[in-house]
Amino acid sequence: MSPISRRTLLGSAAALGAGSALGVLPGSVRRAMAASTGSGSLSSVKHVVILMQENRSFDHYYGTLQGVRGFGDTSLLRFPKGSTVWNQSTKGSAGGGTILQPWHLNTATTDAQQVGDLDHSWSGTHGAWNGGLNNNWIPEKTGFTMGYYNRADIPFHFGLADAFTICDQYFCSVQGPTNPNRLYQWTGMIDPNGTGGGPVTDNSENGYSWATYPEMLQDAGVSWRVYQQADNFDDNPLAWFTQFTSASPSSPLYTNGMARVGSINSAIAADIAAGTFPTVSWVVAPTALSEHPASRPADGADFVSGVLAAIASDQATWDSTVVFYNFDENDGFFDHVPPPTAPSGTADEYINGAPIGMGPRVPMTVISPWSTGGRVCSQTFDHTSPLRFAELVTGVQCTNISAWRREVAGDLTSAFNFGVSPVAFPTGLPNTAALVAAANKQESLPAPKVPAAGALPAQESGDRPAQPVGYVFNTTSWTDTSTGRLWFKTVSAGALGAGFTAYTVNDRTYAAWPYTCAAGGSISDYFSAKTYGGGLYDIDLHGPDGYLRGFQGNVLTWTSTSKAHPEAYAVDQLDGATLALTLTNAGSVAAVFTINPNAAYLATGGTATQVTVAAGGSANATLHATAAGRYDFTVTANTGDGFARRFAGRLYGQ
Repeated sequence: MSPISRRTLLGSAAALGAGSALGVLPGSVRRAMAASTGSGSLSSVKHVVILMQENRSFDHYYGTLQGVRGFGDTSLLRFPKGSTVWNQSTKGSAGGGTILQPWHLNTATTDAQQVGDLDHSWSGTHGAWNGGLNNNWIPEKTGFTMGYYNRADIPFHFGLADAFTICDQYFCSVQGPTNPNRLYQWTGMIDPNGTGGGPVTDNSENGYSWATYPEMLQDAGVSWRVYQQADNFDDNPLAWFTQFTSASPSSPLYTNGMARVGSINSAIAADIAAGTFPTVSWVVAPTALSEHPASRPADGADFVSGVLAAIASDQATWDSTVVFYNFDENDGFFDHVPPPTAPSGTADEYINGAPIGMGPRVPMTVISPWSTGGRVCSQTFDHTSPLRFAELVTGVQCTNISAWRREVAGDLTSAFNFGVSPVAFPTGLPNTAALVAAANKQESLPAPKVPAAGALPAQESGDRPAQPVGYVFNTTSWTDTSTGRLWFKTVSAGALGAGFTAYTVNDRTYAAWPYTCAAGGSISDYFSAKTYGGGLYDIDLHGPDGYLRGFQGNVLTWTSTSKAHPEAYAVDQLDGATLALTLTNAGSVAAVFTINPNAAYLATGGTATQVTVAAGGSANATLHATAAGRYDFTVTANTGDGFARRFAGRLYGQ
């Protein structure tokens, strides 16, 4: 394994003295929200704040949060022989180990606030991802990778998610450590072609020279700033660029990008009072407030609370500001959703034959007057997404962002309810100073230990409203009897493209194939079932927001003149509620199809129905989603060859 960390961690905010006395999520924020009564538009946004914290995965923080793609997810990556992604082996892909499921980092009984950091290197993260199979976490990260918190452990974070919009498909940009991911957040790339000192895949800081987004803003006359204190945990990547380290102390590159302040909150408040709060800013936390293990989530909550209080100290500023509260990478903590990755050879997305990213999911909360109400946005995003939102606000393009990222990741506009009056901020968020005090008391508790086995926890009851997303994908499949191949084709019928991955689960080597489906375009491929499975096939196609199409059966069935030849496909009806199912039978005898409603998230399934399709005939049926647009159905046939087609995902009205 590569070295676990490049830095010495501080375990307590006490090391920063008065820096921890940031108080409650303040009355100023609640008052500002209560006073924010007007609707807005993108032109209402005058300030974009990127508050990037350190090293937490989505499942690790929010797997139990209601209404997100967490522990209750049913669009799971299946492992061979009936297992799923939740069942991580202690020996990983090598096999032969014991199974460890997620386990609770219980802050009531252990000092779990200070759980240590894990391997999060380029090699270790690619090793856990394992070519897309997502099955080698524990050998690369240890059993602590499966540890998670719940609402009782991190109540401020859950409270923010209940007040604003959380993104449950936000991935870090790089399958690697802090520095490469922060380079994406400040510059849009890691210089994969080596034109400015890269490519950067580790935490080295060799003196880079490619153009950063702050420089692009500066050249366009758009105001910007990095807010950082004397202790910035070496988390400001501009300090790794020669144009900044060699800048005159009086130059904008130095004063806006390199200068330190005594207090970030005071500096923000002073800039607001002076009318100089910039259009785009990045906030860099001190070490113990960064949430980087073993730094505590409670101290990070206190820090974030203070930043929000400073912004909310002026009503006009709050009413024109968006705060993106995200995390640079996952540290080494497990996440069950495999990230989309670019197909081999995609421009600007591979280094030495390995994909740059995307990396595992990380938390992202969108905080603004137009993202209130405890909603979830499930479009695919990464660290280029806040930059693309800043592009829309400023008109300044970040020219480093690859074409693949622009196709697969969104610009975060779908996370906002522009045109709708804001929802008042809740009054029940916890006092963050009290959370810090409680964490101080927890330091006397024993350290958490990895259990022999975990147990998949239930998510909190209830759902949350979803932001509409323009995903519309329809997939068909067919058998080529002349070659013994099973084909699929996925068409984008909506406004968005996406990354997809197909998995051969059983009947041949477990493997993954990535694809990119452009908006308005299509992808297709075949699997030689006769050559590699003797005719049998078991393939899952995963796409964004839980989109899953499963294919099982035997291509040899279609060579028989005395059998039914079943097929099934479903088409999104664009109403957010239904799919049109078509059943076909190209064989010489009737086929009896069974439509099985599976247990989707917050839905317990239903009664199976049967449809008989005559030889050479077809039939239609309607598949109904839940009130939240979720669906999961399996269609089987009586051909005796294991034929099945699975349809799962989420629908949005278009």
